Amino acid sequence: MGTGGTGGGNVGTGGNNVGVGGGSGGGSATGGGSNGTGGEAPVSGVTVQMDHTRQIIRGFGFNTALRDSGSLPWDDLFSTDNGPNAIGLSVLRVGMKTDGSLTGYGINEAKAVFPNVKIIGSTWTPQGSWKTSGTPDNGGHVKPEYYDDWADIIAGFVSQYKPYAMSIANESDFKSCPGVAVCTVAYDTTEYYASEMVEFVKIAGPKIRAANASTLVIAPEASEWIHAWSNISGTGSTESSHPNSSDPYNCGCFGNEITPELEATCSQACKDGQGYDAGHAMWNDSAAWAAFDIFGVHEYDSQKAFAWPADVNGGVRDKEVWQTEMSGVMHWPEHGPSTDINNGVAVAGWIHSALTVGEASAWLYWWYQAYYDDDNEGLALTKNGGDIAKRYFALGQYSKFIRPDVFHAVTVANGDSADVLVSAYVGDGGELVVVAINKSDAAAEVPITITGGTAPAMLTPHETSDTKSLEAGTAVPVTAGVFTASLPAKSITSFVSQ
Repeated sequence: MGTGGTGGGNVGTGGNNVGVGGGSGGGSATGGGSNGTGGEAPVSGVTVQMDHTRQIIRGFGFNTALRDSGSLPWDDLFSTDNGPNAIGLSVLRVGMKTDGSLTGYGINEAKAVFPNVKIIGSTWTPQGSWKTSGTPDNGGHVKPEYYDDWADIIAGFVSQYKPYAMSIANESDFKSCPGVAVCTVAYDTTEYYASEMVEFVKIAGPKIRAANASTLVIAPEASEWIHAWSNISGTGSTESSHPNSSDPYNCGCFGNEITPELEATCSQACKDGQGYDAGHAMWNDSAAWAAFDIFGVHEYDSQKAFAWPADVNGGVRDKEVWQTEMSGVMHWPEHGPSTDINNGVAVAGWIHSALTVGEASAWLYWWYQAYYDDDNEGLALTKNGGDIAKRYFALGQYSKFIRPDVFHAVTVANGDSADVLVSAYVGDGGELVVVAINKSDAAAEVPITITGGTAPAMLTPHETSDTKSLEAGTAVPVTAGVFTASLPAKSITSFVSQ
């Protein structure tokens, strides 16, 4: 579990991306306007560049980790044709307990619906005596003399369950800390300084691969995406006296952009390896970089993605990026409980940012239903509610149509709207999916040009809005590679080739 949800702030900003960009090649995505402002949402037009392929899409999913049982609508979750609530998920994340046993459920149920589902795992903490804190909860670091023993337990889990991928540490940058502002109640957490992540991945990665050669290794799985590439902690909490993240390593630098000027204000200890920036630390150690396969992150606190850094592999991403957990939780604007389209559009913005700016290959929500508090930790249901939330269908706008392992993100260029976010995806057979988010209170008409491939003759819109949930509309003709996307106010629309 992470530390927060999202606000209505900047979504899809910065870096190279697949969003509504600023020049032919897809510069910075538009966003950053207020979420839910009134007025028109003008867009001069966007261009989908089918031949500018980006990352492969591995899938979308949710978590059952830290829960041991539950009766869920598995057919709706993992199929595309089970009726109006089918959203076609393809990834399920479970967890590993301290003793190496399973926490989570639904592996067999998910496989029964979708045999190619990707089961991924993560681990929260070793036993307290192996940690500097002496307890499994409230943080603490693994003592180096127990790295081998802890890695052996993780490898044992991998040997038994043979997951598609296994993370060596859930939220390596966070600790539960009751009584501390913008923190959480006590639960199992373990901290890894960037320098510790370097050493541990070199031990755990090879052991996981030896336990099951096909299992991929995930690291560092930071709770804040910004922590994966910097020592800066996010801001945006609803606590007026403490708008910043909890900053357990006391780096002391806060913001929602990574800049050299802000990095310079972080503590020297954090710059020297006792901070969060595991991404650069692993890159600077060739053995550590080779020891894992998937760059794992969460999207809490800043509520947006961060681009692959220019100083890592020359700015060319050489690992798949997976966003494995996100929800709306305490201290952040999307805490809830809410189920309306405003929240659905906000969650769609998280996904858009991850897929465009962060070039994520997978995106997962947290639980199906909130458990501890009546909040937005559940994809579909609040703790006490029975209505399926619009965020469930917002995820479905991507997961139902952008199918795993056969679709790639492609570059979308040219656009000047702060309220309309567009991304596009091409299948191996030339299929096209264009997803458009309209954050505004006003409807928008967006001319979209398709280049670099064979444009489909027709595109069918599927809409989630205040009154509709993944509802198919009348097919839109594509003439000379151009179609007009009609986007209702506060909506997510997927245009799918026939």
